[in-house]
Amino acid sequence: MEEIAPRVRVAGALALVGALTLTACGSSDSATSASVLLTPIPTVAHKAGKGASVVAFGDSVPAGGGGCECGDFVQDYADLITDRTGKTSTVDNFAVGGTTSSDVVDLLATTQAQAAIKSATIVLIMTGANDYDDAFDEASIGIDPSQVYPAVATVVQDNVTNAIGKIKKLNSKAHVVVLDYWAAEEDGAVARSEYDSTTMAASISCTDSVNNALSLAAKASSAKYISTLTAFKGPSGTNDDTNLLGADGDHPDATGHQVIARAIYAVYPKG
Repeated sequence: MEEIAPRVRVAGALALVGALTLTACGSSDSATSASVLLTPIPTVAHKAGKGASVVAFGDSVPAGGGGCECGDFVQDYADLITDRTGKTSTVDNFAVGGTTSSDVVDLLATTQAQAAIKSATIVLIMTGANDYDDAFDEASIGIDPSQVYPAVATVVQDNVTNAIGKIKKLNSKAHVVVLDYWAAEEDGAVARSEYDSTTMAASISCTDSVNNALSLAAKASSAKYISTLTAFKGPSGTNDDTNLLGADGDHPDATGHQVIARAIYAVYPKG
């Protein structure tokens, strides 16, 4: 995977440092979930004063990868807060396509990331799917997922727990949110077209594994766990999410990003 520099958005202005590459995760009843989450939010007049400060870490999903050129849920979420409060929210988005949970931990050692965290009101983490790339390849050709996924899950859980601890040490007042994945690989119509039964089963098991690791990390660290799987596929986790995905079946489209932003906003409407 090509190395990519993080990008930073401040108050809606995007500074793109380097090009984006992708890998990551990707899931019509979900239209019902989307319509509920996409209920218009009244915009209030601009007010003086400091707004929310949103900081994000992770892979190509929070980075806005996938080729839809539709922005990302991190900025969408900040814009929702601005619309609610009238105070301009700022964004520092350190998400980079193709990165793993270990990369997030490494990034937290940088001066730039630490400075952003110290002034954050909320920190979003969405990482772990790319850790499974090799294991998924093995499971998709018939190797038992129970033989290849648990070791990766341990790494993801440890790294995310470590990352949350570092974030809280830098800023104990900031909300920390761990987001799971609606699917750890391709999903929706694309997956149904491209995956055979073995690969589909490997993908479902992969999603279960990474999401369980993320849930355990959030619980152990007293961070908030917010499920994009529930937002995309409903409480049963079985709704078709094709209409929330881009053409690659692996990343959200514009509506999908809005649905994720609204899921976070429902829990933290002020950032």
